[in-house]
Amino acid sequence: MKKFHIIMSIAAAFCAVSCDGFLTKLPETQLSPETFFRTENELELFTNGFYASVLPSPTSCAEQVADDHFSSSLSAIQKGTRLPSSKSWAGIFDTLRDVNYFLEKNVNCDEATREKYNGVAYFFRAMIYFEMVRQFGDMPYYDKVLGSTDTKELTKPRDPRGYVMMKVLEDCDRAYERLPEDWGSDSQYRLSKDAALALKSRAALFEGTFRKYHAGTEYLPVDEQVFDGVTVSSEWFLRQAADAAALMIGSRSLYSGNEMKLDPKRSTPYREYFLLEDAEKNETILARRYAVDLAIRHGIQFDYKNARHSATQRFVDHYLLANGKPVSSKAGYQNMSYAEQFKDRDPRLAQTIQGPDYIAAGESEHEVLSWERTLSGYRIIKFISDSSHEGATTSTTDYPVFRYAEVLLNYAEAKAELGELTKADVNATIDLLRARVGMTKMGDVPADIDPMMEEYYPNAKGSQKAAMLEIRRERTVELFSEGFRQWDLLRWGEGKWLCPSATGGFKGIYVPALGEYDLDADGRPDVLFYKKGSKPSSVSSSIAATAQIEIGGNFTISADNRLCFYAAENYQWNDACDYLWPIPADQRTATGGNLSQNPGWDDGLSF
Repeated sequence: MKKFHIIMSIAAAFCAVSCDGFLTKLPETQLSPETFFRTENELELFTNGFYASVLPSPTSCAEQVADDHFSSSLSAIQKGTRLPSSKSWAGIFDTLRDVNYFLEKNVNCDEATREKYNGVAYFFRAMIYFEMVRQFGDMPYYDKVLGSTDTKELTKPRDPRGYVMMKVLEDCDRAYERLPEDWGSDSQYRLSKDAALALKSRAALFEGTFRKYHAGTEYLPVDEQVFDGVTVSSEWFLRQAADAAALMIGSRSLYSGNEMKLDPKRSTPYREYFLLEDAEKNETILARRYAVDLAIRHGIQFDYKNARHSATQRFVDHYLLANGKPVSSKAGYQNMSYAEQFKDRDPRLAQTIQGPDYIAAGESEHEVLSWERTLSGYRIIKFISDSSHEGATTSTTDYPVFRYAEVLLNYAEAKAELGELTKADVNATIDLLRARVGMTKMGDVPADIDPMMEEYYPNAKGSQKAAMLEIRRERTVELFSEGFRQWDLLRWGEGKWLCPSATGGFKGIYVPALGEYDLDADGRPDVLFYKKGSKPSSVSSSIAATAQIEIGGNFTISADNRLCFYAAENYQWNDACDYLWPIPADQRTATGGNLSQNPGWDDGLSF
């Protein structure tokens, strides 16, 4: 069952010796085309290294902080500490060079086998460039191996992002044409036709919405551009996203199991899906595998605990009431206690955030909220398995890189942004996600705008704005802590919400006054909030020392009586530059300034 990761580890070692040359260095002799790429095993060995070097890790995705989720450390984008000198392209371009080398040199194997693994290479080239574009914008595009004498190509200016993203989608199409539908054993850990469609829908949706919400700015002066006879625009990319996702709709199903019996009172398939040791094969399009016997493990649970990863009230507000209405429709919603927040809500709330009756995996008794694990009172339980996963590198739950739920959301969002969402589309996408957890369905295309969602996403625009806002709500809830939120805010032109200064700090549970509280309503106080320097002389014995929270230092109480963290953080989002990272200064120097710097960034160079 675990053979695939043995191959990946060996392949990573091979890649390490061949990737030091940043686009130009030839591989070592033992990996030359004359002595390698002769059998399927050798093609598999080489391309498996791309899985390890290109696919995101669980921690890089799950721990991505934004407005919905924060920890004891802010990101560089939130602190305003990104610098042109702090980035390098060497590593990723080394991998790109290996991809191009493979595509050019694997001529010794039979055509059918070669084409199958070419599909793998095309997929990873698409993924590399997509991730580079969403971070840096315009990028120099290379689809061939360069030699040390190819000075003009090595020092060329950046290609427009529209051109590069067009090439990304072309590579997704090439991958789709060549990849098998199923590899047989361990198919959920290998690229497939569906993986190519999933990547295409993700990348095209990003570019389509980025262009829609940034056209006419310094990032994208004009939306519509022509490259190689193809006219690309926000609409063109959104249609590509919808078309790619449409090819998959109806062909897969969402995980609905309840084998782990995490809650004795109800089925919790959403929570359970993210705790599976072996990724299931229907919802999961592509996963990274982890296993004790191969010493391939991750540390989500350890990091969540030690960095006290926490959800925000802003995120919790996205969850609808169980009847399908916004929480703002409930009288007194602004002043709901911790326990009240979980009553009659979308079931995914209690399967994502620790609620009053939470039972940890592998346990049978209710667990009191630990303030060693949260800074807001909203402790994240998504990805949190039993206590054997608590160590720094002891988690062995598989991690979904692409799942069917995302594809459904990509389709719905693209159609709504185009103003073409129908009731049938809603029934085939959003309603499936809600049905999985027993939540009231959306039913029809929303026509009424929720004022709270409009406040949270003020830049949203289009003929189906109400539907777009509801799909953003659904995306925020369903894909929480999976590495999407930061990128979603950036493409929607809502980047300022990443910085706590925009909301006066990251807000958590409602605290109407200082004192003791019984958060889980079990009859025993479990937390104390007290003013700095004025701790009560006696505290209820049921309140742990770590649950005695001093207000006036890092913790504060906001004007609307929310427990607050990072209220003093004062970095102000800059629309003129913050939507892209700066181009690395060393790369600008290496090209003699032919690589232009991104808007608003000063790297001190004279060109």
